[in-house]
Amino acid sequence: MRGIFLCLFGGGLFFAMASIQARADQNESQPDHIRVAFINPGYGDRGFWKDVRDTMQAAADQFGYELIVFDSDRDWKMMVESAQKAFALQPPPDFIIAVNEYQQGTRIVLEAEQRGIPVIMLLNDLTEEQKDTYGRPRKDIKNWILTLTPDNERAGYDIAKSLIDGARAVNADQLPGKLCLLSIAGDRKTPASLERLTGLDHALSRYPVLDEQRRLVANWSYDEAYRQTEAWLKRGGCIDAVWAANDNIALGAIAALEAAGKIPGQDVVIGGLNWSREGLAAVLNNQMTLTHGGHFFAGAWVMVLLHDYINDVAILKDTPEITFRMEAVTRANLPEFGDVLFSRDWNKIDFSRFSLVNSPTRSEYQFGLLTQSHRQ
Repeated sequence: MRGIFLCLFGGGLFFAMASIQARADQNESQPDHIRVAFINPGYGDRGFWKDVRDTMQAAADQFGYELIVFDSDRDWKMMVESAQKAFALQPPPDFIIAVNEYQQGTRIVLEAEQRGIPVIMLLNDLTEEQKDTYGRPRKDIKNWILTLTPDNERAGYDIAKSLIDGARAVNADQLPGKLCLLSIAGDRKTPASLERLTGLDHALSRYPVLDEQRRLVANWSYDEAYRQTEAWLKRGGCIDAVWAANDNIALGAIAALEAAGKIPGQDVVIGGLNWSREGLAAVLNNQMTLTHGGHFFAGAWVMVLLHDYINDVAILKDTPEITFRMEAVTRANLPEFGDVLFSRDWNKIDFSRFSLVNSPTRSEYQFGLLTQSHRQ
């Protein structure tokens, strides 16, 4: 086990109903002016990393922490510069949140250790090879205090399984002997991408009906996914299903399929990941079997964990590596989420209610948005 597995929350959305006085009382119990620097590997104004940034900001505001974000626009050199800016802050930040995008996390962890600044790895952990070489949180690297990662492997598996279910639904519960599968990965290095592919491989070994024709890499890009899918179709490649590592890739493939005269969701089933607005709309319109995700809420969950770490919650002292499960949004369960995923108004959610400090009767974290009826 990599660490504690966080179970899904079973009571729906917690809306911010606490009074202003209760929020003020909570903030008074905190050390003065906690400053947190987030080295964002992505864009701050669009896409997945904007959602991570925004949920993190909403939770930071609720807990009374100052959040300073350095956006890196999916450029690894810019991410190195962002890290340098974070370390150069005066006074230094109390905590740094970083991501092992492009496997650049090691240099951030080691510099944080040298400077004595506690660091948390978010979403993309150091790889096992990196840990074997440089060390592990708390045990070898004292100022690497926490890691929070989603179960990407399970998500990759679930996307693949949904393609079989989607094909059955289109064909009146009948399947051909094989489904020609085009798999489009995010990249070849990011831990999240590699873990999703591991989940895909498990599904391929379990469900031989999925006949993988080609495995492509689109660098998380809509445009690249469009080009890759278009080229495959022009070569006359067989395609009944598309496994996409994220919604951008799925939507790019959908556009290429439509340009070729195919009907997404009927002629070809497609599954993606990210809970993007566009992905949710494609699920609603039956173009995608699902959009897996919820992992952008890691931005908020990491603030919850930081709040509890500051308040000496024992479970975080004993187990620094924490995993939470993502959840698939399908056409069947989409109404369970109300309008919060479409509006992106994260301030409607009272993130303090997920804190163990504020819920002393609970012994484990319960992160997620689905109701009890949809828990697995």
